[in-house]
Amino acid sequence: MTKELLKIENLHAWYGESHILHGVNLTVHEGEVVTLLGRNGAGRTTTMRAIVGLTGSRKGSIRINGEETIKLAPHKVAHMGVGYCPEERGIFASLTAEENLMLPPT
Repeated sequence: MTKELLKIENLHAWYGESHILHGVNLTVHEGEVVTLLGRNGAGRTTTMRAIVGLTGSRKGSIRINGEETIKLAPHKVAHMGVGYCPEERGIFASLTAEENLMLPPT
């Protein structure tokens, strides 16, 4: 059996008083490629932001390489090798994908 790199159990997330995620469960094993699909407003972005700790509040369990991260700050999750790159239209066509990703945020 392959190693569990990410395991999410009963994840709930809020922005203010708005309860956005209701009991999300997801497991990603080493070597897998996983895609979140759904219509606008289905919670794809909130799921990704909750994994790295960028939502208002959250509860449940998020384990990265077996370590519980639900109470960690986003910079601690980043130090574990997990990042979030939001979809934006502000790229520079003259730069490579890597160069665009390396630009400092404004």
